[in-house]
Amino acid sequence: MYIQSHNHLKFYLQADMMMNRGYFKEPLKKKLLHLMAPDYIMEFLKAMRKVQYYSHNCQNGGILLIINKTGFFRLSRKLGFSIGYDACDYGLVIPHYGTIVVGNTNRIGPYATLHTSTCITDTGRRIGKGLLLSTGAKITGGEVLGDHIVVAANSVVTKSFPEGNALLVGMPAVKKADRPDYYSSLKGESKRRVDAIENLKIKMGIE
Repeated sequence: MYIQSHNHLKFYLQADMMMNRGYFKEPLKKKLLHLMAPDYIMEFLKAMRKVQYYSHNCQNGGILLIINKTGFFRLSRKLGFSIGYDACDYGLVIPHYGTIVVGNTNRIGPYATLHTSTCITDTGRRIGKGLLLSTGAKITGGEVLGDHIVVAANSVVTKSFPEGNALLVGMPAVKKADRPDYYSSLKGESKRRVDAIENLKIKMGIE
């Protein structure tokens, strides 16, 4: 899951941009607007991906690693995020500023969505693609969560749900309903964005 090459890094940056803003490359008009009103969430995601890349692909103390780590930690404090730079795969969606805590030893699949006041404790768990962590939700137990887990607002997950495709509700969370597989659940704009990313992945030869 680590970003292993510059081509890999480019894919991650484009995937995050598509999932959060709906395009791979920022239009000139948006770039000019962001000179006055920066898009801090996208700046955070860019810094996070670059820290992962330089952490695993250059010697400790490399100037690019130091520059990007400085920006990453500055934006983390500004936005209220404490998200491990190795934790999340491509296409991570962060809709709003606010407290989000994700331990760096976790490994979370592509297309995760993390809303505000959420927490995934740092216990090295494995989570599949399409995680949706609603406002106030927490994952404090369980080592494995399958694909397309939706955790309802203010719910607390305390055990594994390896089969995935489930809506989890309550404290402690229990399976409230079955969900379709991740891709089948997509419609409209969400489907367009995921299709665009998966096509780009093939085009760029990303495994």
